[in-house]
Amino acid sequence: MQEMLKRSYVDFRQQRPWQPSTNLYESPDAYLVCVELSGVDAIELEAQSGPRPALRMVGIRQQPRPCDIQDLSTHVLEIDEGPFARIIELPGPIAADQVETQFTKGYVWITIPKKTAR
Repeated sequence: MQEMLKRSYVDFRQQRPWQPSTNLYESPDAYLVCVELSGVDAIELEAQSGPRPALRMVGIRQQPRPCDIQDLSTHVLEIDEGPFARIIELPGPIAADQVETQFTKGYVWITIPKKTAR
């Protein structure tokens, strides 16, 4: 117990990437993925077409801190930070080369067109 009191909360946090909250929608022409990523400047996306089409997202979010205050004590840390990774399996074939993204109010909207039958 004494050891726990000497260490900070950060020392006990998981070391693996966190997973952002995600919604998956489907329209007649595309899959739409909404990812909650406030505070993230950019993410890497990879859409994979194949027997199990998927969207892979990776990136990093820095810890939010007040910029003008140096001497801070932390009481609660609930906002995930550091590297994140998420794979969303999609229900059907996709056009992986036509993925579009849009950042809006802390959300990333990803439009993945469905692959049309030829």
